Amino acid sequence: MQWLEADFADACDFELIGIGSHLPPHRLTWELNGLLGWQLQFFKVLNVPQRKESTNHVVYRYVDESHSSSCSVALIENRTPSGVLARFQGAAQLDYLLQIGEGGLSGDEWLSQLKSCTAVVYAQMLDPLHSGAMEHLALLDLAETSSLHLEGNEKK
Repeated sequence: MQWLEADFADACDFELIGIGSHLPPHRLTWELNGLLGWQLQFFKVLNVPQRKESTNHVVYRYVDESHSSSCSVALIENRTPSGVLARFQGAAQLDYLLQIGEGGLSGDEWLSQLKSCTAVVYAQMLDPLHSGAMEHLALLDLAETSSLHLEGNEKK
């Protein structure tokens, strides 16, 4: 299984921040868009198989292509009434996961900005490889990349 872990480590080209908030996902998205100048929009619902039943986690996404290298950001609902996506490093208690791709500010810089948001009660850096959600986050990253390629092909 070491080769599989190495593949996931290679695919881990993003930083992960766990967020605690009392707001529902659409309201937190609105707050983050206003504070950080993002344009997070509904992207998809992740269906994650669990032991008893599947859980659904809403994903909002924004791709900033204003710089020479684009940076993608995804806000993922972590805790739902039927289960959690990330389980380790204290992430099971966090309401949301913020996946930040390469090309923008560092995770620590985003973290300090998030802590100034009144809608964010708590925020912490997480290691994506040890969060318990790496498989789903890596697949989400692939889905984002493939949808961008599809959108690009449709415009031609």
